[in-house]
Order: sequence, then C-alpha cells, then structure tokens
Amino acid sequence: MKRIKYISLLLILMLPLYADFAKLGTSGAQFLKIGVGRGAAMGEAFVAIADDASATYWNPAGLGTIEKRQISLQHNEWIADIRHDYLTAALPLGNFGTMGLSVTALTMGKMEITGVDNPNTTIREDTGTGTYFNASDFAVGISFGRMFTDRLAAGLTIKGVQEIVWSMTATGIATDFGIHYNTGFKGLKIAAAMSNFGSDISFSGRNLEFAENPFPDSPLDYEPIPSTYKTTPYPLPLIFRFGLAFDPISNESSRLTMDLDLNHPNDNYETINLGFEYAYLNTFFLRAGYKMYLNIDYVKAMTGGKPIIDTTTNETTGYNWGDKTEWLLNNLTAGVGFNVKTGNTGFRIDYAYMNKGILKATHRLGLSIEF
Repeated sequence: MKRIKYISLLLILMLPLYADFAKLGTSGAQFLKIGVGRGAAMGEAFVAIADDASATYWNPAGLGTIEKRQISLQHNEWIADIRHDYLTAALPLGNFGTMGLSVTALTMGKMEITGVDNPNTTIREDTGTGTYFNASDFAVGISFGRMFTDRLAAGLTIKGVQEIVWSMTATGIATDFGIHYNTGFKGLKIAAAMSNFGSDISFSGRNLEFAENPFPDSPLDYEPIPSTYKTTPYPLPLIFRFGLAFDPISNESSRLTMDLDLNHPNDNYETINLGFEYAYLNTFFLRAGYKMYLNIDYVKAMTGGKPIIDTTTNETTGYNWGDKTEWLLNNLTAGVGFNVKTGNTGFRIDYAYMNKGILKATHRLGLSIEF
C-alpha cells in the first residue's frame, strides 16, 4: 500500500507532461536549462539516477542517497563562443540528510555596440561604435535532500538567479523540488522533479534611464524629467521531469544503467530523453543518449530540413536535408568517464559530447572528488 501511495505522488507531478503545446521563446534565463555532469552525456536523462553532486541540478532528492562528501566542477564550451561552468558540492549530515551547494556561471566575450541603420539613406549606420559591453548569467543555490524511508527520498533547492546585459540586471528567486523512489527490483528507480519555479523577472538599470523633455514643442525651456524605460517581465524556464531508471545488467564487474525521462518545459515542446551508462569495475564508464522532441515538424525544422511544398495543394510533402544529413543527429550525446580511488578519496574525470545540429557540437569536461 505504501508503494502505491509513493508512486501515485510521483504520477501527480507527471500530469503536466500531457499538455501538447509549445510557447517557444517565452521564457528567459535559458542558461538554467543547460545540462551538467554525467547526465549531459546520457541524453539529459538523469532525474531518476541523480546519485552524485549534480543532483543539485537534476533532482535534489538524489542528494539524500549520497553518503560521502563530493565536489564537482564542470566546464562547458557551449555554442557561439559561450562558456558555461557549474560548481557543486554535496555535504552529508548524517541521519539529518545531505546539503548541496551550487554555483552556475555563463559568460561570453565582449560585444561591440552598433548603430541603428536608417533604411531611407544610402549610407549604412549599423556599424561599430567602438564601445563594447558584456553579458553574463549567474545562479547560486542551496539544496537539501533526505531519505524519509529506506526507499523514498525528497529534496528542495532554493536559488538566486541573475542575468546581466551591460549595465542592466534581472534578478529573481527560483525553487526546485524532487522526489525519488527506489523499488528495490533490479535497481528500478522512479523519480519526478520540478525545476525553476519562481516569479517573473525583468531588467532594470542605468541603460534604461533617460531624461525626457515634458514639452518638446514649447518655446520655453523646461527641466528634463528623469525617466526609465519599463521592461516586460518574463518567466523562468520551468520544467517538469518524470523518469525511470533500472539496471538490466548488474554484477561484480559490469553494470548497465538505462534511464528514460519525460520532460515538459513551459517554453518548448515535450521531449523523451533516453540515456545509457555502462560501468566496468566502477572505473571506466561509457555513456550515450538521445533527446527527442515529440513534435515531428519542430524536429525537422531544427535539424535543418527544408520543406518540399506541393505547388498545387500548397502542402508540405516532405523535407530535404541535402548534404547536411549529420544535422539529423541533433541532440545525440555521448561521453566517457574514469574513476580512480586513492585510499578513501575518489577522483572522477568525465567528458560529454552533444551534437547540436546546425549549431555544431558542444564539449563538456568535468572533475569530481569524493572523500
């Protein structure tokens, strides 16, 4: 009976996954959606595993299963010369539970400010001004996970989020919540998590301030009135995850783990994520995965397929990828890991590759210490 109650609670969190619509481009703080750790190499299917310090990102309930202190740092060479770094630590507190700390930073090079071109003139005005600006995003979180029974764990994360563009900032608070249940049968685990739940945020700052003449057509001189542009608030990238993980192979020398996640974001179509991890002697790891969007037309468009339109019926009859068939591998992931132990201290190095189709590939390198 208790198992039925736990599974029912997981399914309640899963209900939002059945919505069939997308609100593309309607949320900000997109850096919060960039996967980290081993899960990035497993098709971003990790919510039901989440058994290391990266649980602070995927599912804070997974922190409750961690028995040793862990520190993990991952560097990600993201698209368009953007760099993404994630630092996290898991600190077990005995029977009380496990605390987690995390810092996320997304940075990029300087960009030159350009002018606005007037289409009514023959001279181009959209050239560089010689002035440069920076843009960056940060998040700092504190997490807590705890085992409430010998099989059920739950966790919570509270994080501050900030986006910076030149002298403008947008700041907010977000919350993650997750639960994790181990059935005890062939390593079968069931989990659900909700990430980035928080209020809308908006930009403010010096670049939005200006002085306005209240009567520009008047012959009299009036003192300019200090004014500020009001920006439209935007939501955070809320996402619901439901996952299943099990070990079809598990013996003294080898372990094969499979994870299947169903994801429902508030700003895109639903996805099915499938991931694999093969471990040999708990020392060498091979990982692979794939993230598939449920909207087929969206998949075809994002992989670079050009629609073939019937001029008679004006209907799309197919797609042509030309010689760019490798774009079809968009969201295919792979990776390797090496685990070395020295006494009571363990070191793990992880590499993750993700094919981003038109946007080329991304590469992640991580180092974890367990002690």
